[in-house]
Amino acid sequence: MFQLIYVSDFAMALDENDLQDILISARAINSEQGISGKLITVSRHFFQVIEGDEAKVNQLYAKIKQDTRHENVRLVMTKSTGVREFGDWSMGFSSLLESQQAQDAAFILSDFAKRESFSPEHHSGIGLLLKQV
Repeated sequence: MFQLIYVSDFAMALDENDLQDILISARAINSEQGISGKLITVSRHFFQVIEGDEAKVNQLYAKIKQDTRHENVRLVMTKSTGVREFGDWSMGFSSLLESQQAQDAAFILSDFAKRESFSPEHHSGIGLLLKQV
């Protein structure tokens, strides 16, 4: 099992309908490809965890980097895992707007989104945060 986390900026304004279209498409394709993960939007940023077969995950990441809805795509981390960490979702989704905890997480993720590179310490912190939201 292979896991990849990236962050990108919205290339254009996206509303709830746009995000739902992305999710519907992602869930259908990911299910066929045996890919799971989670997509989180914070302000004008995407954070996404993708997991599955390494070749398929890398192919999907290459497509995402070419997707015109994304700009400034940055790889946060990759790792081999023994099990799926997001196996319940073909693509889980969270838009962090509600609770105080979500607002705190959004603040932290927004800070991460401004970075151009990520250290090993960032890897574990971002990974843990994405599991909690």
